[in-house]
Amino acid sequence: MEILSRVFQFRSHASSDQSERRARIIAILLAAVASMGCALSASGRPAKEFQTARLVEAAEYIPCADACSPFESPASAFCFHVDDEFMVGEEKSVKHKARSASTDDLSGKEVSIRSSSHFIWVQSADGPSVKLKRGSLYEGFKERGCIAEVHKPILAHAKASSRSVKIPDDAIAIAGSGRGDFQPLYLWFECIRDSDLATIGCARWYGNGDSDGKEWYCARTMDGAPVGPNFAIDPLQSLSGRFVLTSGGVLQYDNRARTNDKLDRPGEACR
Repeated sequence: MEILSRVFQFRSHASSDQSERRARIIAILLAAVASMGCALSASGRPAKEFQTARLVEAAEYIPCADACSPFESPASAFCFHVDDEFMVGEEKSVKHKARSASTDDLSGKEVSIRSSSHFIWVQSADGPSVKLKRGSLYEGFKERGCIAEVHKPILAHAKASSRSVKIPDDAIAIAGSGRGDFQPLYLWFECIRDSDLATIGCARWYGNGDSDGKEWYCARTMDGAPVGPNFAIDPLQSLSGRFVLTSGGVLQYDNRARTNDKLDRPGEACR
């Protein structure tokens, strides 16, 4: 109001030949005030209303993996399916405090949830509402949709980051463990099939372009299906150490010993 009163005071004392210009200025000010009000209203928009969802999977894990302190608290990871969408979230246990019985009893049930970009609120039929942090680093989900939801923000972060010139243009980002020392959220991979040795060598790089050696796979899937030279990896389903093809097959990891990327026993079959 003070801003507007000053504007009108300015109008009353200004010369008449500038009245049209001042009128345009006032219109711009009023439009700006109106747009600010709309922006504030949008930013304060509430989360979606509660809707029925199915709890697909739930598990407890230690987010810090090998970099934990002795008193690190576990987290409960959840994956929900609502309409055609999967959502993942976590509840971090509080040290020296009993975990919520409501989260222990959710597995396998239909629940009511509402969500925002940062949180998921879960309401069971016979318990209080539980607030979860949206997103998770839990890599143990079995359902493909749950795995994809874990990896989507990681790969989006990789895509938005500045790409080092040391990384080949056709390299793809794959989620890493993201926990512990020297375990990044993602690595860049370029995988090439060696026809002579029937193996697939995947060179990998950190985000800054430094090399992180290679991962080796047999040129076949876990169920024995051969993999040709035109294979394609599914980034949303894959994890460093476990590559999933767009066909759904999982590459068999090559456990043969190597020194400087050369087989210690060249005649040994891929296993």
